[in-house]
Amino acid sequence: MGDIDRGNRFNLLRLIAALAVFVAHGDFLYRLHLPVPLPGHSLGSLAVYVFFFISGYLVCQSWSREPDWLAFWSKRVLRVFPGLVVAVAFSVFVIGWAVTTLPSAAYWLSPAPWTNFINNAAGLATVQTLPGVFESNPFARAVNGSLWTIRYELAMYLCLAIFAWGSRGRRIVYPIAAVTLAIVWEVARAGLWDARIEQTGGLLADAFRWRDFCGFGVPFFMGSAVAAYRVRPRHWMAGAALAAGVVAYYAASALLIQVGVWVLIACGTFFAAHVGNPAPPRAGRVSVDISYGVYIYAFPVQQAVTSLCLREGWSLATCMFLSLVPVLLLAALSWHGVEQPAIRAGRRWLATVRRRPGLLTNS
Repeated sequence: MGDIDRGNRFNLLRLIAALAVFVAHGDFLYRLHLPVPLPGHSLGSLAVYVFFFISGYLVCQSWSREPDWLAFWSKRVLRVFPGLVVAVAFSVFVIGWAVTTLPSAAYWLSPAPWTNFINNAAGLATVQTLPGVFESNPFARAVNGSLWTIRYELAMYLCLAIFAWGSRGRRIVYPIAAVTLAIVWEVARAGLWDARIEQTGGLLADAFRWRDFCGFGVPFFMGSAVAAYRVRPRHWMAGAALAAGVVAYYAASALLIQVGVWVLIACGTFFAAHVGNPAPPRAGRVSVDISYGVYIYAFPVQQAVTSLCLREGWSLATCMFLSLVPVLLLAALSWHGVEQPAIRAGRRWLATVRRRPGLLTNS
């Protein structure tokens, strides 16, 4: 792949996106105000689109380097789940226990903490409450409201692997997937598909929305297409991103707004990642990336700090600062103590597997 060895700022952009989610959630959890820079799109949702574009770009490269199911999924699982499991354990067994209004024995004997842990550690994130936790907060009872996007991230990994394997590496599959998902997004919106799912209830209603699956899938496969076709950054991308942003801000049509957002995210993110020709990382080095840690720890920390700040009458700015410090600390600990060791362990395991004939077979 043409961009594998070229320098970029994807880690920095992911950290900025994670901090944008932090800011958006901080405002919302404190006073139920959601920053909405573009019609129908909060600051947090725009940041999540950035995550999905970058993920599509990098994961496509990963599959292209080694188009094997075992290698692909071992990398994905070891990148997502070790940090997630520890973060969920922290939310349930540390913060939840520390702030619950129930006696400790009642909290531990309740099935709710264990259900919450299993559900969120598995990446479903359809169970968001803990007994006696955050019940008086403005956004009451939600413990870690950021984790729900992970199930869509995992779904995108599965779709990419299926499409890439089924097409035998034909690059056209990625732009086709992006366009198809954009069409399905509009058809689902016009046909009220999500409203019908909500009426049925059950696990599907809790776990799936077409607007989210397609809304995240389009930038994901736009990123994959950019990687597959080895697109190089060009200055016109900055102009395209600006024009798309103007369209998204002023358009009256929901479809035009959404298309404008997708183009803004794709062109703007890719251009920002490469403008100025950043130096490539040294060979074999795993660069520091605390963005995932910020994302998975911020919400429960912010809920706990918000509860304290509102009780003491402290300002939103104070609440943001008191939340940011532990979030950055936890994210750094997550990277150095959990995520990076898991990545390195996965690399060592794959190196061992590759030396055994027949265990890895390229598709």
